[in-house]
Amino acid sequence: MNTSIEQPMVEQLIEKLKIQLIDGNLNYDDFRKVYDDLRRLQRKFQNLLQLATEDQRRRKEGEKFQRLYQHVAGWKASDLMESLKRIGFALKKDSALKDAFDRQGYRILELVRAGKRDEAFHAILRIFVSSKKQFPSLLVEAFKPVYSDELFKIFLFSFLSGILSKEETEQETQ
Repeated sequence: MNTSIEQPMVEQLIEKLKIQLIDGNLNYDDFRKVYDDLRRLQRKFQNLLQLATEDQRRRKEGEKFQRLYQHVAGWKASDLMESLKRIGFALKKDSALKDAFDRQGYRILELVRAGKRDEAFHAILRIFVSSKKQFPSLLVEAFKPVYSDELFKIFLFSFLSGILSKEETEQETQ
């Protein structure tokens, strides 16, 4: 079954935006709503694709699903990187977490640089457990094997740059 899926609601929203653009009467809230709807739809699709990839792993189509899943996961890589940095900045305000990361930071940085995902995950998880804090779900996302080693490193370095940075930046106050 190789048919294209019609998305009348999305198409209608896009047409509404086109008309606004042509008329010169732009409404930011309408553009923002379409953006939010598309992101929500993309997340739902990625979650379904992840389940399909896991289901098809040992079947003939498994490799195709894996490639598609990696491509879709790459769509949100820059968003994930920025979100992880913001999480790092926010967590820095918790003195217990900040102190623990300050003590273990260089070790974790070296584990990440060496691409040792399991060990880096364990070291970071241990900090959260010992501080009795919840492990951020977006941080779990960075450890998923669908991301290349290079993206994994970028994600973790983004997170660590937020929590390990010494000076206060504009991004912390946002």
